[in-house]
Amino acid sequence: MKNKILITILLLSSLYSYSQCIPDQNYTSPGIYPDQNTGLPSALIGQPYSAIITALTPLDTVVDISGLSLNVTIANIDLTNVIGLPNNFTYDCQPPNCSFPGGAYSCAEIFSTIDPSVADLGVYPLILTTSTLAINVPLLGTYTQLDTVDYFYIEIIAPTSTSFGSFNDETFEFKNIYPNPVKSESEFYFISGESDILDFLVYNTFGEIVYSSKINALRGVNSSVINVDNYLNGIYTIVLKSDSKTISTRMLVVN
Repeated sequence: MKNKILITILLLSSLYSYSQCIPDQNYTSPGIYPDQNTGLPSALIGQPYSAIITALTPLDTVVDISGLSLNVTIANIDLTNVIGLPNNFTYDCQPPNCSFPGGAYSCAEIFSTIDPSVADLGVYPLILTTSTLAINVPLLGTYTQLDTVDYFYIEIIAPTSTSFGSFNDETFEFKNIYPNPVKSESEFYFISGESDILDFLVYNTFGEIVYSSKINALRGVNSSVINVDNYLNGIYTIVLKSDSKTISTRMLVVN
């Protein structure tokens, strides 16, 4: 019995250690990688998902405390939560407690526990919440700062599609419309690098506007539902316009 228990413990320990991520030490500047210009890979329907986020935590930095810029030492930055993950997605870290020491490499792995399905299609904005403990702070001794990383997202797509998983202040683009062809209603996703009030227009094949409204876009991933019950069958163009940018995508109505 003792041998069986020992073997089980060894197997579980081996499985656990194998599941830990390995930080990419090719990065030499403190920061989070991939950065917002690279982003996270897309998740494919019917396939397991895994994405590694490498953190090279600075040993010291400058923080603003009550209007004063102070040089401090970073004891650790804790990843306290990842909000917005798709169904059956989770994360773990190396170190396992998700406390990343200053001056060292660490990582977090986001992965699926069950392969995503058609029902999971869409864009999932992520918010990584962190807590930074600074030491050797003049007058205070220690100081804790709460922050968020809000530029990552995961898009679940069909295997024939392509995408990337981040945005910046200049981003303005459609990401997905599902279902398409549309029988009754469909949901489309777009990304805006800033909060804005957009013109939402739908054109038929003759270039005529068949629908118009306003959309209050937030910075990041946005979604909206379009109902086509009163549309004739055919191809339509969905247009979103800000004061300086225009994006469009097409949908096929098959009522």
